[in-house]
Amino acid sequence: MDSLQIEITPEQGGVQLFKLSGPFTISTMFDFQQLVREHTAPVTLIDLAEVPYMDSAALGALLGFHVSCGREGRKYGLVAVSDRLKTLFQVAGVQGILVGYPSVEAARAAVAT
Repeated sequence: MDSLQIEITPEQGGVQLFKLSGPFTISTMFDFQQLVREHTAPVTLIDLAEVPYMDSAALGALLGFHVSCGREGRKYGLVAVSDRLKTLFQVAGVQGILVGYPSVEAARAAVAT
């Protein structure tokens, strides 16, 4: 798979879910950025379970999303982050900044409070 696929689940109870599949790179990050700008639910969950790798540009897009959520008073969560992506977050020094959950269910339970 050489392109990023983004499946959008209809907003439920103020929670929007984006399921990403495929490489998340500079060539695919622009679609992601456009979608998160268009969908402004109070809570956005981004399921990364099927993202095999991510480059620094895509990481920058996630950090930009983190900042915009903070500025707009919205919540977000990264779901099912693989060990490979966790290593990227650690090397980049952002593992304590980005909000993550092991599953969609855990994320929904955490943001509901």
